[in-house]
Amino acid sequence: MSALGVSFGAPWLLLALPLLLLLPGRRTPALWGARVLALALLLVALARPALPLPGAGVAVLVDVSHSLDTRAVEVLGELELAAEPLAFYTFAGDVSAHAAPPTPADAEREGLRDRTDIARALQVAGASGVGRLLLLSDGAESAGDALAALPELPVDVLHVRGPESVRLEALHAPESARPGETVEVTAVVASDLETEVTLRATRDGEALPPITRTVSPGRTPLSFSLELGAGAAGSVAVEARLEVPFEQPFQDDLQRLDIAVAADEPVLVINDPAMAELLEVQGFHVRRGRPADVTAPLNYSAVVLREGAGAFTPGQLELLGSYVQGGGGLMMTGGPDAFGLGGWYRTPVEAVLPVTTDLRTEVEVPLVALVIVMDVSQSMTAGNPSRLELAKEGAVGVVDLAYERDMLGFITFSDRPEWVFRPRQATLQGKREMTAAILNVAPQGGTIFEPAYREALDVLMAQEAAVKHVIVLTDGKFADGTGPFSRGPAPDFGRLAALGRRSGITTSTIAIGDGADPQQLTTIARAGGGRYYEALDVSTLPRIFTTEALSATRSLLREGPLTPTPRDHPLAPAATLRGAPEVGAYIASSLKGEGEMILEGLDGEPLLAVSRQGLGRSAALTTDLNAFAGDFGAWEALPGVLGTLTRWLQVRPATYAATVRPEGNGLRVVVDAVQEGEYIDGEALVARYEGLQVPLEQVAPGRYEGFLDTPPAGGTLLVVGDGEVVARAAVTAPSGEFDTAGGEALLQEIARRTGGEVLAEAGRYAPEMPARATPIWPWPALAAAAVFLLELLWRRFGPLRA
Repeated sequence: MSALGVSFGAPWLLLALPLLLLLPGRRTPALWGARVLALALLLVALARPALPLPGAGVAVLVDVSHSLDTRAVEVLGELELAAEPLAFYTFAGDVSAHAAPPTPADAEREGLRDRTDIARALQVAGASGVGRLLLLSDGAESAGDALAALPELPVDVLHVRGPESVRLEALHAPESARPGETVEVTAVVASDLETEVTLRATRDGEALPPITRTVSPGRTPLSFSLELGAGAAGSVAVEARLEVPFEQPFQDDLQRLDIAVAADEPVLVINDPAMAELLEVQGFHVRRGRPADVTAPLNYSAVVLREGAGAFTPGQLELLGSYVQGGGGLMMTGGPDAFGLGGWYRTPVEAVLPVTTDLRTEVEVPLVALVIVMDVSQSMTAGNPSRLELAKEGAVGVVDLAYERDMLGFITFSDRPEWVFRPRQATLQGKREMTAAILNVAPQGGTIFEPAYREALDVLMAQEAAVKHVIVLTDGKFADGTGPFSRGPAPDFGRLAALGRRSGITTSTIAIGDGADPQQLTTIARAGGGRYYEALDVSTLPRIFTTEALSATRSLLREGPLTPTPRDHPLAPAATLRGAPEVGAYIASSLKGEGEMILEGLDGEPLLAVSRQGLGRSAALTTDLNAFAGDFGAWEALPGVLGTLTRWLQVRPATYAATVRPEGNGLRVVVDAVQEGEYIDGEALVARYEGLQVPLEQVAPGRYEGFLDTPPAGGTLLVVGDGEVVARAAVTAPSGEFDTAGGEALLQEIARRTGGEVLAEAGRYAPEMPARATPIWPWPALAAAAVFLLELLWRRFGPLRA
């Protein structure tokens, strides 16, 4: 509020002035008037009056941090400054005042040039009494929070672009490796121009062959290999330095890291010769094994599977799942018995993979008609739980997997066929009724198969469906054509299955128990174009049923060739994967919520994905390097990608796990301490990096945090407890000082919030100087005090003294 040029900070207090006339004491008008005047002056002072006075000039703030070097000083020289008087400040991590426009020499003398604190510069210049600020910067704020420290005066901004430069942004390598391995290290080079660069790397101080290459604007990966001797132990220090044929800031040209060298435990590779060979040529200790090698304890650094779930017992599947949950690494690779083709659905192994074989999110779903033909003879009651109960559980699983438009039917056979339900759509209501009908199935007499099979084929021939399929389950030999009451010779079931196949109906068979006839069932499956399953254990029946439903009725094999799409990931940056050749085919699956995509196939389906599961790690490569990977399998970068991934899988959880993330111009350190599932509390831990150290404070059960006020410079951060190194963490993030992304937007927001202007370029700068509100509340406050004192004196010594 303002009146007659006077503004008030709290004008509502002036509303109390009329109330002063109600004060008692009118019998002594002089004293009453003095009291009212004193209180009125006090209210006016509390309302914070101010008078507008002309602005007191412009202060120019010049960013001289390393990301700009002297570029902002040069731009200042191009400005025609028309506003006077002027004050000048150079700033980086600190602020310095200058009586005249700063020179490049002044910029080089500024302290703490490895950081940019715009907030501090605004606070210092804003308190100098000027009426307006001009900020020259690239906006790369690596310290402080400028938007939280804006002055109450306009801030004009001019975005200054730093000199074109080349930066070594990061150095990626495995966290650990085994003696004798060859590891790949990737340096990520970011460039503003096309130029020739030379990367000079060292291993434990010993120079490696330099890499010289021409890089284009953007990010370019430069990779080199390190051979770890068989006797290597402890850690290997790797340093990389960038050289260019011109002068530029050198603070972002160096990265360092340590690679821990751990004990040599083999990688167990089951039924994947191509993967085994790929790892062996990189120096991995590989054991080419079989499913029988999955025994407790699993003393392997990682396990690679290219096998079907049916090759493992339920106990082995549980062992593999708990191996990952407890800290192990597992990779499943594509093949004829992998993922949805291999019966892994709803197993303990699928539970720890980054993908699921349930494709209910698939967009293009063929209309399916499927009939289950199940033996319900008395022999199916054997076992506890019985074969029949487990078979019914498997049938319920098929119903659960069905899409709404799928047609499902269920017919049983004993002495005669009996429909449990004829083919009907798997709507929500339909599924409920089908499930109830399956659970009510009871055992009956013998095993006459032909009538039930013919009935199933006849019904399916009348169905309009893209996929027609029969699943046959029995635990004994068919009694057709045998016994005193049989009529005619035994039917030719292979011919019957082939007849169905010519009509577009496929048949798969499942045998349980020693009494089944594997030869007959195999003949039916081959002639019917389906698959034959032999249950090692009756408890595998539910899984076999659902696997068969998935593989027979869903298009699980994606045939190309198709070009994989890279997704940026720390294990394999997109720049490394760009240019991956076409994949011949892969097995369709869906990425789980916790999964992380590295290579994508069609419509978001994973070609290569990873995840963390419990204390362990898992990966999925859904193509087959032995068969249908195509040109992708011969890609020269593939061994490095899969080698890095395998080393990631080999990393076992440590008692102390340290992570480091950039925060401002420093590093936030977080350590989780867990041993055998129990948090470790009360530890005295210290983080050490680049000659600095900071004690870590416990902030939660088993969690410790600290902040190092130093920019990232590559290398390895150490966590020390009781005088010993208990954890390491690679620091690969580029310094916040050179992260100019969003800098221009920050400057524009500063101008918008303060009412300043955004200068498009250097030129004439003649801003309109705003009037400044100068506080005058001390004057009515002093006057109120004087009147109050006079009233006291009058009462004490005046003629009206009582």
